[in-house]
Amino acid sequence: MDRIKPDFKCRLDELVPLARLLRASYLRDQADFQELLPEDYTAAFLKDYDAHVAAADALEATSVQIAKRMVFTERIEAVYKGLPQALDFLAARVRRATPLTVPADRFGIEQARRARNHDDHSGLEASLKTLLQNLEANKAALAAKGQKPDDTQKLQDLYEALVADTTSQGSQMSSQKINTEENMTVLNALYAEMAHLFNDGKALYARSDKAKAEDYTFQQLLKRVRRERKAGTAQ
Repeated sequence: MDRIKPDFKCRLDELVPLARLLRASYLRDQADFQELLPEDYTAAFLKDYDAHVAAADALEATSVQIAKRMVFTERIEAVYKGLPQALDFLAARVRRATPLTVPADRFGIEQARRARNHDDHSGLEASLKTLLQNLEANKAALAAKGQKPDDTQKLQDLYEALVADTTSQGSQMSSQKINTEENMTVLNALYAEMAHLFNDGKALYARSDKAKAEDYTFQQLLKRVRRERKAGTAQ
């Protein structure tokens, strides 16, 4: 299934302000529209238009969605920062511990380092899982070399945090994708209503009133939205 694309050529957060400017022009010229298409421009049209504007305005901002994802990313970064030293200490103990159930180079330490250095989340999870299993199987030998329960627990905590946050991040990204698709459907529905006003406004005024015609020209309204935003930012 193809992704839903915007039917309009402006930023997502510009569409609602643009729709409101267009609405104001329609209210001023409503009698002309009703004379042009009396069955279409009834009270029901404005009610429907306002409902689409309200639905679009209620959408969660893309910046908010991104911020939610960044929370998970920051947590994973914290996991990465704590891992290298824990692996260094463990590697020193594994080198000296005897007997071991697996060779030192298959303990999972180097595999975890490589996965971390390459930002391979799934690889890191798998490596840490193997590492923790080997720690459990060689608990006595490593304890004799200074591996404390707290040291192992830190690795367990790092592993669990990574698994939980990677899962949450994947879920959040999936939700965002769905949300984005749903949002685009709502925004396109609003633009479909706006397109009627653009087209019919052009039919009404393109030859008779150039000033009014600009009020039903997408690019002209978009310029106004951007000017007003720029002025508001400068204040």
